[in-house]
Amino acid sequence: MANQYYYTVSSLPMLMWDSDKFMTESEFLYACESTVAEKDFETLKAALLIPVQGAAVTNPVLKSWYDWENTLRSELVKLRAAKKGTDAEKYISDNPGEAGVVEIAREAFNQNSPLDGEKILDQARWDYLDMLEAGHMFDIGKLIVYYLKLQLLNRRAVLNKDKGQQEYEKIYADILAAARKN
Repeated sequence: MANQYYYTVSSLPMLMWDSDKFMTESEFLYACESTVAEKDFETLKAALLIPVQGAAVTNPVLKSWYDWENTLRSELVKLRAAKKGTDAEKYISDNPGEAGVVEIAREAFNQNSPLDGEKILDQARWDYLDMLEAGHMFDIGKLIVYYLKLQLLNRRAVLNKDKGQQEYEKIYADILAAARKN
């Protein structure tokens, strides 16, 4: 029987797509380290939003996530390559294909701004993680999905329009200051 993590899961704060306050990834791992079996903890630490190419994945939830994400990335590569008139095949990883991913990639690709495209991709990722979570209440699958969602929320927090504008203005001011010195 698979390990059940009733205490660990029940002690975690609920994550919502529009959450603006949530723990860091390191805080989550710290909370899990003493309550999760060593083998499961190693699997948990290896769960990343961006699939590791060539990684041997045995957990079915993590494998499903990696397959789906690789399919999505491959579809985006195909769209970008077609726009540039280049061959996409050398950039595409082998993956089994996932239903609905082509439409998601097209919708994101056709947005007017990269930020709007990323929002669509991230919402689709969240929705897929919701689907993966079904049937996993207190097991390692639940913790993997939680960790991936947490990574997604932390990533989204960085993609902030106001922060981006501030960073752009800082970089631009630094360039102007350097140009004035010359």
